Amino acid sequence: MEVRLSKIRWFFKLCGMTLSMCWRGYINYLGWSALVHGIGLIVGYLGDFTVLFVMIHNFSYIGGFTAAEVCLMYAMSLIAYALGNIHTRKFWEIDALVQRGELDQYLVRPVSPLLQLFVWDIQVGYVSHLILGCASIILMKSILGLTWGLGHWLVLISCILSGSLIMGGISIIATPLVFWWGRSDSIVSFLRWDLRDTTKYPMSIFPDYIRRPLYVIPYAFVSYLPCIYLFEKSTEPYVPWIPLITMSVGVAINALFWVFWRIGLRRYNSAGG
Repeated sequence: MEVRLSKIRWFFKLCGMTLSMCWRGYINYLGWSALVHGIGLIVGYLGDFTVLFVMIHNFSYIGGFTAAEVCLMYAMSLIAYALGNIHTRKFWEIDALVQRGELDQYLVRPVSPLLQLFVWDIQVGYVSHLILGCASIILMKSILGLTWGLGHWLVLISCILSGSLIMGGISIIATPLVFWWGRSDSIVSFLRWDLRDTTKYPMSIFPDYIRRPLYVIPYAFVSYLPCIYLFEKSTEPYVPWIPLITMSVGVAINALFWVFWRIGLRRYNSAGG
């Protein structure tokens, strides 16, 4: 037990050191450009929120949700995306690492290669997403006149954290395909970027042939189902269990990635082998 606790403490210490290094490198290398880049991200996403709000406001409702409710839903998914992908950037380069044999340097070190990839390039630029997402939730809650108690806030936070597990898991779950196919960027890009746009809208607006796959590739659990609970949009018996269901889905998709990664890594041969 003591050994396990020591490993956990060491893991968080390593994450803290890496985060500090990435932050100092980000600021020192980019300087004022880092601030401008962050502001640019906020302005860009703020444009998305504005277009979304105005478009839906003109129709009053979309899929049973008002414009402010949809924007709050989008803010939840934006925060979940930032938290879930703050440590996955190195996996976006997995094709190059395998094709050039650069993955070897992670395999010969006395630390799990998976752990090294997770902490190697922490993206501090996602702070902009977090600032805008949190501000949007507070603003939209005020517009909607919601009176949330402590329980609602705890559900919101737990669902965002669960959503971050789902977002991060979806972003990397297809990366081990590189060990079989030599490339995985196309399907990874489809899962990470193309399908993520569906989290801007209520799943109820999509036809069944689109909506059902979004429960299998579980974007529906990131913000749509939690908002059904938070906005009391349904009296179905499963609704009170949504926070627990969302957490279970987040854990499950990351566990599936871990198994997939372990199997794929056994097939890996260096570029020279």
